Amino acid sequence: MLRLRMRHRFQRARKPEEKGVRRQAILKAARKLLGEVGTSELSLSELARRSGVSKANVYRYFESREDVLLRLWIEEVRELGERLEGAFAKLAPGDANGVIAAVVAGFATQPKLCELMSIASPVLERHLSAHAIVSAKQNLATLTAHLAGLLHARIPEIPIEDCAWLAGAASTWVAGIWPAVNPPPAVVEALSRPELAAMQPAFERDFTRLLSVLVKGLLPRRQG
Repeated sequence: MLRLRMRHRFQRARKPEEKGVRRQAILKAARKLLGEVGTSELSLSELARRSGVSKANVYRYFESREDVLLRLWIEEVRELGERLEGAFAKLAPGDANGVIAAVVAGFATQPKLCELMSIASPVLERHLSAHAIVSAKQNLATLTAHLAGLLHARIPEIPIEDCAWLAGAASTWVAGIWPAVNPPPAVVEALSRPELAAMQPAFERDFTRLLSVLVKGLLPRRQG
């Protein structure tokens, strides 16, 4: 009986739609696991166990753990887009301060997105094939275009191409600053000293200031 159950459990998906369902199931399990452990602790062995498949089967859908994490990053960006779409719908066109506040809150609400952004270039992309990177970049380009459209709809004075640049610049800043706002214990202890306290960045405060400067610089100058 146990052998029959195991055989059913690891039944191979053969049709494209079946493979898509299995792939999404693995990603769903990975996202839940990532909520419990950090990116460096996510292992394919534990992911396979939670997904109800063998580790070898995971490799049929993802080329490595870095590939899984990159796909999770894409899912997090998609969720950010949905979150901002809902937040922007409540704003009047031209409410730049409201847009900035919504963007900052959106990123702050998704710490895993920020963490994945911070390791994408220095860690994940260094361990992936060109095929996996192209696929991920294509998805991210589509999502960035969507974010640019959302920004342009609420700040129409800024051209759509500049909105796309703004979305990319914001993401790059988050990727760079995230390790600094989440330092290891020794750095936390060091920055607790009064003479070093000013060196500790504050994510929401500094992100708001950055976006305010960028948006102001992209807005057309009014005559008179």
